[in-house]
Amino acid sequence: MVIKQLARHKEENDFEQFYSKIATLEPDLKRFMARSLKAAENEGVIDRGFYSADELLDEIYIEVFKEFSDYIDVDKLKTILFSKAIQKIEEKKVIEQETPEYVSTEEMLKDEMNALDEKYTTQADGDLILNTELDDISYKQAGKRPNNVLLDSTIEQQLVKRMEMNDSLLPSLERRTTFGALYCNIPPRSKSVLDLYAFGNRSEYEISRILEVPETIIVSILDKLKGRFSLLE
Repeated sequence: MVIKQLARHKEENDFEQFYSKIATLEPDLKRFMARSLKAAENEGVIDRGFYSADELLDEIYIEVFKEFSDYIDVDKLKTILFSKAIQKIEEKKVIEQETPEYVSTEEMLKDEMNALDEKYTTQADGDLILNTELDDISYKQAGKRPNNVLLDSTIEQQLVKRMEMNDSLLPSLERRTTFGALYCNIPPRSKSVLDLYAFGNRSEYEISRILEVPETIIVSILDKLKGRFSLLE
């Protein structure tokens, strides 16, 4: 029904009606965009307040309107919307944090699984530090790894909920700082997996379709991420 209505609006070249219909198709999409942008702002990888979820979604809906075909189903359309949302956010991040040359998402995630096995040690003051660095990863991020990042409280709460953590862990500034460091030091494509899972409320299967990688890889990435965050418990 929804696809037929969208197809009719497309045929009539009526973007206003198309927009009103598609904008209500997946409520989680706007939440995902807003929270992902906020998290990127907290990390300092995009300018604070420079981009808005609504503006980026407008760009996505215009693209979908131009490309729309009535041969797709609703699930496929939702997959396309989230895929475009990921692309939009990646476009806005600082160029130094992106891959210098093309590497498939599947290849990157396989490499990042090794990075997620990094071991942490507890210092005398209770801080977590890495035993090893990511020097063996060809697409490593430039500059120092962020260690003093406070995430927005709504971002923290959503991550804690989806990673099945004890929500009493974050009242202290020390815990929040460590939590922010753990999040910010997640490799880039693995972070896309986590953002889709936590902020977009997507299942492992849905994420695998959005990123076009095997579901087994997504499951493994999320398991490793849950293990990393469990260090706080």
